[in-house]
Amino acid sequence: MMRARMVPARIACTHCRSPAPPTSRTPPTSRTPPTSRTPPESRTRRGVALLVVLWTILLLATVTAVTSSAARSSADVAAARRAGSVARAMAESGIVVANARIDSRLRQLAVDSSARDEFLAALEPDAAAGRALAADTLGDGVFAVTVVDVSARLDANDAGAEGWYQLLRRFVSEEEARRTAQSIHARVRGASTGAMSGDAAAIAETERSRDSLVAALLGRDTAPVTRRPIESLDDLLQIPGIDPALLARVAPLLTVDGNGSVNRRAAPPAVIAAAAGSLVDRPVRLLLVSRGWMRGHPLTREIEAVYDVTDDGLHLVRWRERDR
Repeated sequence: MMRARMVPARIACTHCRSPAPPTSRTPPTSRTPPTSRTPPESRTRRGVALLVVLWTILLLATVTAVTSSAARSSADVAAARRAGSVARAMAESGIVVANARIDSRLRQLAVDSSARDEFLAALEPDAAAGRALAADTLGDGVFAVTVVDVSARLDANDAGAEGWYQLLRRFVSEEEARRTAQSIHARVRGASTGAMSGDAAAIAETERSRDSLVAALLGRDTAPVTRRPIESLDDLLQIPGIDPALLARVAPLLTVDGNGSVNRRAAPPAVIAAAAGSLVDRPVRLLLVSRGWMRGHPLTREIEAVYDVTDDGLHLVRWRERDR
């Protein structure tokens, strides 16, 4: 009997196995790159550039604002000049129209004295009632004219110390009236009243009168009197010791444009009592006050024209202009 040969079983050896083929791995499709750091020099340059841009914008904004402001200022100046020109032209037109109207009417009534007097007497009451003698418009310009009877007021330059005293004593005590009257009269006569009280001004005026009398008795030439006429009632406020409230009360009774005559038909009793000149029965001097302006602008031009009233019409005596 044949014995079967035993074949030993092969023992698997891990060391004897052939290496398995390497497994292929797919590389990642996306990968976050490493963060790159900006060099310090680059950051500095960027900061400087930003500052330059900001300063440039600020400079351009400033130049724009200045240019716009200059343009607006130029426009305002041009508008103001145009308004001034229009206002003055309208004020002059008012004087021309009022003068022509009064002068023409006086010539028509030259042969009728009563009608002439009635016409002149009605001029100022119309103005006091708010009715302008003449008013008109031209484009955007406007004018209005009123009339003042100068001869119905006390002239501040011709009243004299006594005339001023008689007027002021109706408003204040006699002592204050006398002192104020002497100060005003001394100012009109040319005395330097800058630091002179009322009593000192009165003494100076007395000494001047005495010296003039002595010179006349001795046959000597007297020194000419240097008058300093009051050009405006506002000049009275420059005299030391003058009460502004008192002047405000007597201002409607005063004028600086008189000629020494007082219209007793129109003058108040206080003016007639203080008048040192002649009394007449009709206006002998008129003041035309014309105001012109442009619509929409506050500037107003005022012209004051003083005229003598004569048999052949009006004759210009004085002309004043001012802005209001």
